[in-house]
Amino acid sequence: MHHLTAFGAILGIFIIIALVSWIIGYNALIKYLNWVEEAWTQIEVQLKRRIDAIPDLIDTAQQRLKHEQHTLEKIVELRSELTSPQTSKFEQIKTNEQLTQTLHSLFALKEENPELQQDEEFLTLEKTLKDSDMKLKKAIKVYNNTVQKYNNKIQSLPANFVANIHSFKGRETVDLPPEEKNEVKLSS
Repeated sequence: MHHLTAFGAILGIFIIIALVSWIIGYNALIKYLNWVEEAWTQIEVQLKRRIDAIPDLIDTAQQRLKHEQHTLEKIVELRSELTSPQTSKFEQIKTNEQLTQTLHSLFALKEENPELQQDEEFLTLEKTLKDSDMKLKKAIKVYNNTVQKYNNKIQSLPANFVANIHSFKGRETVDLPPEEKNEVKLSS
């Protein structure tokens, strides 16, 4: 009889430890998943900042660069793609890279056009777009780092049991172009 009581106590303690571990593991996974979502939100903030600056840039550049309609149309087309509900998160990043390259082409024209070099609005928009691109690259690095930590968490013991039962799935990281990986430095 005494053995059954000891066994029951040990079993009870084991069940309590398992439940507490389960709850702690689940809460940790939720916390990591929220960090991933928060990191993606920072990417969206910078994408929106870029998208919002494009119409003003087009208006300003059209007045001075009538011979560059093709470049301006390409920028408008890429902006439209970025705002389309059919464009997935990862397609947005690829489209943004195309936008960055096209914007670099447009900004290079400033060297040949003294009026653009003097146009305060154009210069402000150029600075805004370049700044948001730099912040976007940093946000992507933070996102990738956060996703990596989350993916490691759902693969490690004992959290992987909780992750499997509650259908926590790994997330994909965002590919940065090779030259961008080395240029963007994060201060920790």
